[in-house]
Formats: sequence, C-alpha cells, structure tokens
Amino acid sequence: MVKDDEMSKLPIFIITETEPTPLLRDFATFTQYLRTHHIVLTRVNEFISGRDVYEVNQEITRPFPDTTPRTDQTLYPLLHLFYHLVLAGKLFQKVTGKGSRLVLKPTGRLRTYEELKLTERYFFLLETFWVDADWEKLQVEYLLHSFLYTVPKVLEYLGEQQPGERIQLKGASDMARMFLDWNYFLLYFSYFGFWEVTRDTDLAARDWPKRFFRAESITPSTFGVTLARVLRETRDLFYWNLPNRRKHGEWEAIPGSPFPGEDSPTLFELEPKRKRSKAAIKEDKGKPGDPFILPFVPFFAEGELQKTLPREGVKFVDGTYIFKVALAKDRWRRIEISADHTLFDLHRAIQKAYNFDDDHLYSFFMDGKPWSHERFTSPYEDEGPWVDDVRIGELGLFVGQNILYLFDYGDEWHFRVDLEEIRTEGRKPSKPTIIEKKGKAPEQYGYYEE
Repeated sequence: MVKDDEMSKLPIFIITETEPTPLLRDFATFTQYLRTHHIVLTRVNEFISGRDVYEVNQEITRPFPDTTPRTDQTLYPLLHLFYHLVLAGKLFQKVTGKGSRLVLKPTGRLRTYEELKLTERYFFLLETFWVDADWEKLQVEYLLHSFLYTVPKVLEYLGEQQPGERIQLKGASDMARMFLDWNYFLLYFSYFGFWEVTRDTDLAARDWPKRFFRAESITPSTFGVTLARVLRETRDLFYWNLPNRRKHGEWEAIPGSPFPGEDSPTLFELEPKRKRSKAAIKEDKGKPGDPFILPFVPFFAEGELQKTLPREGVKFVDGTYIFKVALAKDRWRRIEISADHTLFDLHRAIQKAYNFDDDHLYSFFMDGKPWSHERFTSPYEDEGPWVDDVRIGELGLFVGQNILYLFDYGDEWHFRVDLEEIRTEGRKPSKPTIIEKKGKAPEQYGYYEE
C-alpha cells in the first residue's frame, strides 16, 4: 500500500504481512515449521529434506504445484530463498545431531527478528538478501556468465519505468537480453514486491528443466520502482554483497566500503552521468558502515523503520579444535590444533601427517565443495583470502562441518577435514599435534626413479 506525503512529495509505503506481497506471512510460516520440527539436512547438499519442504509448501499462501515428498528443495524457489535467508541472517544454524547428521536449530536472533515491526522485518530480509546471501548459491542453474553485472542496469531501467505498465521480456529487446540469465531471481524480486512476473509458458511447455525460469513479462510496482532507485543510488550490490567480495579475496569487508586501493569519496562519482529520475527522491549515499536501512526510512511513517538486527562479525571461539583428516574411510589422521593457529598451520600438520613434500599449491574449501568460492588459498597465490589471514577460532566453524583440503591442483589430492570437537576447557596445544591415525600414508607420486 502507498499514500502520498504532501510535505515531502515522497510516497509513504505501508508494509503488512501480505503487502506488497505475502513475503512476511510465508516467511513466518516457514520459520515456525522449522522451529517445531526436527529438520535433518540432506547429506550431500545440506538442504531441507524433500518431505519437509513438501509439508511446508502446503502451508504457504501459494503452494507450488506438481510436487511430491521427493521433490528437491531447489524446485521450490520461495522455500529455497527462505532457506538461504535464515542461514545468512543467522536466524538458524546448522548443528550436529544423531549419527553426525546436520540439523537446523533456531538462534536467539530469531526471537529478536520476531520482535521487530513488520516494516523492520521486511527490511531485515531485504538486507540479508542484498548483503549476506550468496547469490551464486541462490541461482540453481549453472551459468557461464555471472548475471550480477546486469543488476545495476536493471535497477536503473526499473527506476525509470511507469509503475503498472507491463514490460515484455520475450524477443530480442535489450531488456530481454538483460534478463536472460536471471532465472529464479525474476521470482525472488517478485517475492520482495519489485514487480509481478508472468512466466513464459511457451518455454515451459517445451520440456525445459523445471529449475529454468524465463519470464514473458514483468509489471513493476510503485514500491519496486522506488526501491530500485534507492538501491541503485545508495546500495551498490558490488560494494554491499559480502559473499561477492569474499570471492574477490576480501575476508572481512565492511558493507559499502571501497575495494582495496579505492578512495571512498569516489565510489559512486566514478560512474557515468545519467539522466536524473523525475521522482522527488534525494538519495543520501551515506558512508561505509551505515545501517542498510537508512536511505529507506523517509519512505515510511515516522517510527516505522527504526531497528534492525545487529550485524554480527565472526566471533573468536577459543579452545582446542579436533579435526579428522581423511583420504579414505580406512586412511585418516586426527589432529588437534589451537584456536590461535591458522589454516596454514593446519596445512603443515596435514602434510606432516601424510609425509607429503609440501611442494604444490593448495586450498581449503570451507563448504566442502571443490573449486567453490568459499575458500582460503595458499600464500603464494595471487588472490586470497589466504590461509594465514585468519585464525582457526575466527572462522566461525561448527562441530560437524566438512571442509575440503585440496592439495596439488594437478593431481588433486582431496582430504576430507571434519571438525569433530571444540574443547573450550583445558590447555591448548602450542603446536598442531597428531593424536590418532589409521592406515598407511600413500605415496605422493605414482612413479619411482630407477
């Protein structure tokens, strides 16, 4: 809902559980289900099980059709988005349950979120989506090129449109090409109320993969046009999205701060001049570290948008960390290491444990997936973050976490590194120590000199 503010000429919006979309109602349904059920995550992708997403799908405002208890989480775009939001927003966390299976448990932040006003809840979810969520993981179809580079242009275009006028996305228009790789993000933006989207039924009828979403048209809302202008002017995605910045080597970037080597005052001044919108919106770009919600406050009644959840950096968790480092089920080493040590120290301990020569590049992939962007690289590589940048206790690790240590990019030795325990009491080891082992170390090279 929107009404005019005669004094400022700015539109004043009203957010409810169902306006501009049922986002808040459905998110509450989702979190209530997670809180009241024992959610065991799948082994491979650590997603919510097919049975659970099927059940919660029946309770949302517009259930996705043609699903069964075996339908994968990624085929429910709204629930896939919510899954990433609750984790990125730290409303839920993964913990180890029976049989070393990971389960979802609520954190204290969930109650704090529920104490916010509806407008504040909406903008916390938007902030989590914009700043903390990994857009590459939200996009379920593999793409050759990142669509992130099209986001500023799309926001600029959207901010110049007349609300309520349909925009055709079929054919060879510039905008059709711009949205070519958006896929689920066409839906995600619609869930946040930027536009209404109509699926291209012609493509859907040609047996395209269910995870592939192409739009016939979008119809922007007044709310969406306004948000697009503000985001475009004050919350540049490349400077505010932290997972994207980590992929470019920054470990602890401040949202909105310059990239290393850039001057803060020129962040937005370097962009080409463009035609100003006719709308009476004056954007305050603010400064790095400002709350995400600040430029949106004038668009709501006084007092409606004041609070959000605190941005929590990774806290140092002191203690002794016990890792099981395995090449196979019958070939592993158990290593204890202090929270004050680094991944570089863990690397050297693994090399020693398996009698390797430490003569190749390597990476630790924190999500357990080879060549993902969630990695720390060896000190000799051009791009970080590097293994000696951060201490073990600063990594935000959880018991049960599976890390991949990939050594030698040619031969690709894959070591599964499981965090088994964090001992918070007792004396910490002064250096990494091998405390248990099973199986003979393999030969590093498959040839011998004659």
